[in-house]
Amino acid sequence: MCDTHLLCWQNEYLGLVEQCMNFACELMDLCRGTQEVEAVLSEGCEKSGSRDPLARLKMAVEYEEKKVVCIV
Repeated sequence: MCDTHLLCWQNEYLGLVEQCMNFACELMDLCRGTQEVEAVLSEGCEKSGSRDPLARLKMAVEYEEKKVVCIV
């Protein structure tokens, strides 16, 4: 019984992970320039003490995230 519930929640969790990645990529796709990209990526970083506006992007590259956004 517990394994069935765990599998059910795991599938739901993985679906939410996929939705979050898609949302993040779509959000970045809507950015019209580097200032907007920096604003999105650095949101909340001031509170944690990080001064690097691209810290989240660097972390995503470091952890080899699957989704990649290329802004041209």
